[in-house]
Amino acid sequence: MAGTLPRVKCPVCGEKVAAHDTRHAGIVSIVDHKRRRRDLVLCSGSMQHVTLASAAIVQEPLPGMTFEQAALFGGAPA
Repeated sequence: MAGTLPRVKCPVCGEKVAAHDTRHAGIVSIVDHKRRRRDLVLCSGSMQHVTLASAAIVQEPLPGMTFEQAALFGGAPA
């Protein structure tokens, strides 16, 4: 992933934290983070999957994918 990671609100602590892409369109995984800077324990919201409300994602088809395969997997036909 080029550039910076999107920031989302953690559902547990409410902090804005970075999020990684997942295999599902519109869903991101919250990165590991702590509630307080010096804590030794991670926030329980770390690695939870949340929706990316402002996502505008288009699924690109794999090379050689047929129309039927694209429709089955949700991608645009080639």
